[in-house]
Amino acid sequence: MKSKQPKRGWTARILLLAVLALCLAGVLFFLLEPGLELGAQNKRWTAASHDRTNFPLLGRHRSVPCGDCHLNGVIAGTPSACEACHWDRRRDDRYQLLLGDHCADCHTPFDWKKLKPNSWEHGRVSGFPLAGVHKTMDCAACHPGNVFKGQAQDCYSCHRRQYEQAPNHVSGGYATDCRQCHFSMISWTGGQTDHSLFPLLGRHAAAACADCHKNNVYAGTAQDCASCHLEDYNATLSPNHKQAGFSTDCVSCHGTSAQTWNNAAVNHDLYWQLQGAHRTLECNQCHASGYDLPRDCYSCHKTDYDNTRDPNHRQAGYSTACENCHLASHTSWNQAVFTHKFPINSGRHSGLACTDCHRTSSYLVFSCIDCHEHSKSEMDDKHDDVSGYSYNSQACYACHPNGSAGGGSGARVRR
Repeated sequence: MKSKQPKRGWTARILLLAVLALCLAGVLFFLLEPGLELGAQNKRWTAASHDRTNFPLLGRHRSVPCGDCHLNGVIAGTPSACEACHWDRRRDDRYQLLLGDHCADCHTPFDWKKLKPNSWEHGRVSGFPLAGVHKTMDCAACHPGNVFKGQAQDCYSCHRRQYEQAPNHVSGGYATDCRQCHFSMISWTGGQTDHSLFPLLGRHAAAACADCHKNNVYAGTAQDCASCHLEDYNATLSPNHKQAGFSTDCVSCHGTSAQTWNNAAVNHDLYWQLQGAHRTLECNQCHASGYDLPRDCYSCHKTDYDNTRDPNHRQAGYSTACENCHLASHTSWNQAVFTHKFPINSGRHSGLACTDCHRTSSYLVFSCIDCHEHSKSEMDDKHDDVSGYSYNSQACYACHPNGSAGGGSGARVRR
């Protein structure tokens, strides 16, 4: 039979190792647990129990390990002033107390970067208020080497490099006070220059500076249109500006707010007043052969005059001054207003067609006797006591110029 003594020995050893492991775990737990602290009376401390002392834990202090403040586990005599820990012990003030040695004057335990209201105001303390992008910058960006006293406050001292970049502010004669144009101080782009000498309107408002200020030259830039747009002026063929003798002052037709060269408003009244149908015509319909045009109607409308058949203007001997019948306000040839020597707008002659009286192509010739037929019971009988009576159209008109039966020039008609 085998002995069981060795088995009892191993069991005792295993139990001993387990006890030692538990003890070691407890020690480590005690040392690493932030909420535990070994005091003079071996008391177990927590953040909540610390609040009952004369130094309640606030903000970030509640998550700080006890040993960071209670060095070597010593509680009695631990300083409560901020600078005692954050300067005397830790030396973690990046500005080496140059901004003061009382942390609590400006900071709170909740966040170093979030200062107490009205505790530190850059403009009040230094005379240089922080605006725009300056409010978000790190102090060292303007105060290299933590130099705070004697720091220059003018823009050029810090921003000389930006000033000399495109557009070249030096050649443009810009002020070195950046705030005159970059008053928002959020970004260098979008600066607003005082361009009052030449207001930027219409297309000019969107143009890049270099479009007008070649080679970054700003001083002395010409302000007349032709200095920049003479090439556009000479190249324009519809209409041909140079041939037409248009003014080189583009504003006179294109205005100041134009976004495109199209839709220019030409004051044609300066040359020839546009009325009626003329207002709707394209320029080249009249100016196909040039711009030095005659001002009379016939010179432009000779073909219209010669080809008109109803009535035939040439045979009728109508005036070549179209405006006598075709008024300037008319939008169609059919609106002609003709002053007829013989009344045709009232009485028995109203409503007749021209060809009822003018039987030939010449409207100078008219006929009365085609309607007023020659018969014993009609014309001869009515005119038997009229001296010099003659049955022909010219004689009819001579006695009846107004178309009335009573006649004229001493004629007498029996009723």
